[in-house]
Amino acid sequence: MWFLIRAVFWLSIVFALMPWPEGAGLHPSAAIWTGARNAIGAAVGQVRTKSQQLCRDAPIACLEAAAKLTQLTADKRPDEARPKAEVKTVPAGGPPR
Repeated sequence: MWFLIRAVFWLSIVFALMPWPEGAGLHPSAAIWTGARNAIGAAVGQVRTKSQQLCRDAPIACLEAAAKLTQLTADKRPDEARPKAEVKTVPAGGPPR
């Protein structure tokens, strides 16, 4: 699956950077945008369904995958965009009522 995603990504880059004759009509129509939006929506829905199924079947594996994903995305953000860690403490007697 990852091979297909990478292949489509790089082929779209190559396709966008190819020289085209003037007036070749590279402006996509509304039907193309609608089709692309529907395809992306279907792919996201399928990933969401599979991830929900994984989390129901193996919650520990789900938490580990979420931690890895968080670590990957946290390393890519600039320092000013990272959320500041807030440490909240609860008094020894429990939360106030």
